[in-house]
Amino acid sequence: MKTPLSPVQPRNTFDTTVPQPSTWLATFKQHGFGLRYAIGATLVMGMYLHVTRLLIGQALLLEYVLTPAADMILAVPMTYGAIVCWIIWRRVLHPALWHRLVYGFLACYFTLSIPIHIRTYFTGNPDFVSAFPIWYSATILPIMAGLLIFAMRLRFKASAE
Repeated sequence: MKTPLSPVQPRNTFDTTVPQPSTWLATFKQHGFGLRYAIGATLVMGMYLHVTRLLIGQALLLEYVLTPAADMILAVPMTYGAIVCWIIWRRVLHPALWHRLVYGFLACYFTLSIPIHIRTYFTGNPDFVSAFPIWYSATILPIMAGLLIFAMRLRFKASAE
């Protein structure tokens, strides 16, 4: 006795599914090595510190909020984000020149911030804050908010071209 054959499903020519990576490392690479999350965490922490500085002042910020331990913690995702920004530059989808320029600004901003925050590892004191006037915090907040939105929307190519 013959068994009935199952009907063949016609192939959808508009199928846009992308083959999924087989390992967690391949998935991690495909999603930019967690760049969005490192940048996002750093920017959210930085925005919190700048808003707090504006609200309670520099002296209280340094005494209760921006402790050496807090600055050392902030330096970790900042350093990771800066390094990964440069490593995966060619894998980021840049739809226009402005996108490439903003991404370059983001990479430079993070890279130039590293020595400022790493300094706390050696001095045990985040007194570098005194070098920046209070208006700097008010000025940098909208820039950081824009960079946060930009970073959360980053998309990546499957591989470098």
